Amino acid sequence: MGNKQTEQPAIEHVMALERAAGREPKDVHTTGLPYDVDSPPRKIEVKAFSRSERSEALPLEDRQVTEAKADPDHYYVYVVDNLAGSDGAEVGVRILNGDVLLAMIKRSRPQITYWPTFKAARTAVRRSDQRPLQRADRSRGPTATQEGGTPPCCRESTSPQNGRP
Repeated sequence: MGNKQTEQPAIEHVMALERAAGREPKDVHTTGLPYDVDSPPRKIEVKAFSRSERSEALPLEDRQVTEAKADPDHYYVYVVDNLAGSDGAEVGVRILNGDVLLAMIKRSRPQITYWPTFKAARTAVRRSDQRPLQRADRSRGPTATQEGGTPPCCRESTSPQNGRP
């Protein structure tokens, strides 16, 4: 199961748990807030996994960590796993907040992740070797990649100040 296939069922599961606890949850995961469910007084970030993730890293965005630190009594992370239902395992929910969540955050090391957008119109990929191909502009001839060289966008330039690339 992919992220989109697990995220929405997990959010629905968490909202059902919140209703059963007498709260009135609202799905806010598309609003840009640093959490997925607003269930006053709880702000709930839902982490969804198709199988058990008991010993896996729990990814939190910087804005989620900032919110957890700013409001530790009301910011919650619900870890929902076994959504695929494989091996007859029940869906599990672990609830993290307050001192426990803050201690987990304190023990972790921030990492930067880049998410470049793949623009198929600009770059094609050969399936056999996964090397990028540049499309030719017919008015200017073939690209350097098609000729076996480095495309202009990727060539090192020489700095006029020190003569080095």
